[in-house]
Amino acid sequence: MPMTDGEPTDATSGTSVSSDRASSRTVAGRWPGAEPPQGLLDLVDQAVVMCDEDGVVRGFNGPAAELFPRLGTGQELVGPMATATARLAERFECDVAGRTLSGYRRPWNGGVVWLVRDVSGARDRERDLLAARERSSFLHETAVRLGGSLHHGRTVRALVQAALPVLADTAIAVLPVLGRRSTWYLAGPGGTARSGDMLAETLLRVSRVAHALTGLQRRAVVCRRDELGEVGALMLQGQDAVGEALVIPLSGNGVSAGALVLVRGPERPRFGEQDIELAEQFAARAGLALATASLYSQQTRITAVMQADLAPRALPDVDGIALGAAYRPAAEALLISGDFYHVAPEDGGGVKFFFGDVRGKGAEAALLAGQVRQSLRTLALVERDPLGTLRLLNRALLDAGSRFTTLVMGSAHRAPNGGLTVTTAGGGHLPPLVLRRDGRVEAMAVGGTLLGILPDAEFALTQSRLEPGELMLLYSDGVTEARGGPTGDALFGDERLIRDLAGCLGMQAGAVTERVELLTTRWLAGRPHDDIAVLAIQAPHGREGGGPR
Repeated sequence: MPMTDGEPTDATSGTSVSSDRASSRTVAGRWPGAEPPQGLLDLVDQAVVMCDEDGVVRGFNGPAAELFPRLGTGQELVGPMATATARLAERFECDVAGRTLSGYRRPWNGGVVWLVRDVSGARDRERDLLAARERSSFLHETAVRLGGSLHHGRTVRALVQAALPVLADTAIAVLPVLGRRSTWYLAGPGGTARSGDMLAETLLRVSRVAHALTGLQRRAVVCRRDELGEVGALMLQGQDAVGEALVIPLSGNGVSAGALVLVRGPERPRFGEQDIELAEQFAARAGLALATASLYSQQTRITAVMQADLAPRALPDVDGIALGAAYRPAAEALLISGDFYHVAPEDGGGVKFFFGDVRGKGAEAALLAGQVRQSLRTLALVERDPLGTLRLLNRALLDAGSRFTTLVMGSAHRAPNGGLTVTTAGGGHLPPLVLRRDGRVEAMAVGGTLLGILPDAEFALTQSRLEPGELMLLYSDGVTEARGGPTGDALFGDERLIRDLAGCLGMQAGAVTERVELLTTRWLAGRPHDDIAVLAIQAPHGREGGGPR
């Protein structure tokens, strides 16, 4: 039973008994009659005090004399033992003269024996262990909280909020200078939250913060609140200038991610060694989270630019030709792929087109696909012959040492008596499929060698006729090589594509490409897949115009 009040202070002054007095008390007959040998009890590592039923001391050992200097044989109990006896308590634990004492009593030989131990060291260790656990829990929660978002702005706001109130009353994150300005975020008492920016010249005049941002200061530095100068005046407007601040660099992967300023008011203790160590560990996690969020933001911006530049452009509206397309990249998070196509109207009527598939998938394949697409657009300005264009592109790919690509390119024009005349030149791509108006599906032979493989690659030019309502389908191997079905590993295959295309008889070009994509993705059933692209060029029924996309 803890005893924290009402202890007799005169029995425990906290002063050590003199060696002569202790010696005389040890050799005196404190255990009269048939009591335990004194030398044996003095070896016990806790205080032993024997008393009779009335609380009169009959004997005690050396450790008891050290803990209770005024204890004497034949006298009444003193200190917390007396208080516990008066309260009929079997146990006690209390602080006496800077020590934490824990005791309990047991009946013995018609009287009572009190056993008392100094547990100050154990309590200190428990407090230290509890504090260490709290610090570890705080750092773990910080890591979880900061890792919950890859958005840079939200991460900074979470950072300054996570620092309160454990580390400081107010926390400020100052980001590296961008251009001529620096952005800052603040979280303060009562849920205060502000953000803003400042000129680089203003920031650099405050050496504590400037050095943390530039890497000249690698450890936390304690300073007075008023040493924050213009930075503090701008950010801590309305707060008392009295107090202490801790400025810590935020480093992520060896690069400055900002600086953290922790401010405490005059009513809080100053930053001690453990506070500074905890703040530095917090800053290490915060800096890494900021660097990760910053990198993700940069990648997001780059991806957005790539998507805008590399994604296929909308199909044109051309009189007398129906067009349709479907596009599904393998890396759906990036929405870019190594499959590419392009359709553009020609001045005299009709369209010119190309459709290709760069080996591989993902960002590298998409970049090469973008280069090929741009090269084809440029070559179209100076080269009218499709075969000449393929030869020039093949040479350019060989010189660049890039990965190879397949390609089909050509043009489609309205025939005098209806339908379309389609001219194609192939570079190793899958043969286009033609859906005839009687439901037959034919493969259009385009031949040719892969581009970027051989310096003497051969290409051929072919011409085909599409009657009104007939359709030519160009597709990438992401369709026929899609793995799925009942077993999960079966190829979609050429035969299934031909059969499904035959089932699209009478449908417009846009509906055909959507159906091919739908059937392919249904076959995949959510499994990983290669890039998928489909393009349809159709001669309208009768004398119709362009038709729906």
